[in-house]
Amino acid sequence: MNEQATYQRNSQPDPEGGGKPAAKKFGLVLQGAAALAAYEVGAIEYLYDTGMECAIVAGASSGAVNAATLAGARGYPPQLLRELWHMFTVKPPIPFLPPLVRQSWSVFGVPHIYRPRRDYWNLPTWTYFSDTTPAKRTLEDLLDWHQIHDPGHMRLIVSASGVEDGETAYFSNLDPNLPLRPEHVLASGSFPAGFPWTLVENRAYWDGGLTDNTPLKPVIDNLHGDEPETMPIIMIDPFSSSAPQPANMQEVLSRTFEILLQNKLKADSDTARSYTRFISILKQVDQQLPADAPVRKDQDWDEVMNYALVRQIRMIDMNKPAEESGADWSPQTIARRISAGYDQTRAALEETPLTA
Repeated sequence: MNEQATYQRNSQPDPEGGGKPAAKKFGLVLQGAAALAAYEVGAIEYLYDTGMECAIVAGASSGAVNAATLAGARGYPPQLLRELWHMFTVKPPIPFLPPLVRQSWSVFGVPHIYRPRRDYWNLPTWTYFSDTTPAKRTLEDLLDWHQIHDPGHMRLIVSASGVEDGETAYFSNLDPNLPLRPEHVLASGSFPAGFPWTLVENRAYWDGGLTDNTPLKPVIDNLHGDEPETMPIIMIDPFSSSAPQPANMQEVLSRTFEILLQNKLKADSDTARSYTRFISILKQVDQQLPADAPVRKDQDWDEVMNYALVRQIRMIDMNKPAEESGADWSPQTIARRISAGYDQTRAALEETPLTA
C-alpha cells in the first residue's frame, strides 16, 4: 500500500509516549454505516488527540473495519485510519461531472473494498452483486495481525449474523485457540445482496448490522478489574434520528434502513441504562442483607453480584445532513465527514466532559 496519510494535526501527541503519564483508557462501540463510518474516524482521532487510548473496541460492518484498523495499526492509530479512508475514496476519471453523479460513482466499485460482478450470464443464480476480494486483501496487507491477536494490546470484537440461523455471532481476539482473521472482519461487513456471505468455519455469515449494529453488550461482558467503575464506554452514532420526508425511492429505502437501526440503537441504549440502574440497586440491597439471608444461598446470587456496574456509557451523535448517503465515497465527502466527526466529538465532550 503506497498511499500516505495526508493530514496531520498540530495537536497530535507523540505516539511513542516519550515518558508521558499513562493514557486514560476508554472502550469504544462502532456502528456499521457504510461510508458514514468516516465520522467515526474523526471521533477516534479526537479521543486520541486528547491523550486517551482505546482498551477495548467492538464494531459491526464498516464499524468493524474501523475497529480492526484501530487494533491493528502500526504506530499512531488515527493516522492509519485516515490512510485507510483515503484509500476508500472514489474519484470519477471524468472531470466536471454533476455532484450527484460524483457522489454515486461507487456503483462502479470502490477499488479497495469491492468490484461489481461481470458474469451477467449467471445473473439468474446471483446471490450478490459485488465481489469483496479487494476488501480482504486490504485488511491482510494494511493491518498488523500479530498485534490484533494480542488482547493485551487491545480487545477487539466484531459482530456478524448467521445466514441460516439468524443468530448474532461475536468474533474476538479473546480466545487464543480461535485467532481472529480477516475473514471475521469481512463477515461483519458482508451486507446481503450487495456482498456475498462470508464463510467462517464452514458457516455462512452476513453483515453484523443485521442483528447487532451496536455491539455494546460484548464490550460490557469483557471489561476487566475496575474498568466498569472507571473507564468510559463511548458509542458513536453516525445516523440521523430525524429527517425530512423522502423525495424519491432511494431516499425512502435509505430512511427506512436508518429508522430500523435508530430504533435498535435506542432499545440497546435504554437496556444499558436499565441494566446499570438494576445492578446499582442490587448492590445496595446486597449491602443491607444479613449475611445469613436465604437468598445468598441461591446459586445465581453470586453470579448476579459479579455483574459489572458500568458507570459511564456515552453516546456521541454525529449530526449529519439528513440527505447524506452511505454510498457516497467521494473524497470531498469523506474528508468532510472525518472533520465533522472530530469537531462534533470535541463539542460533545467539552459540553459534558467524561468524569475521572
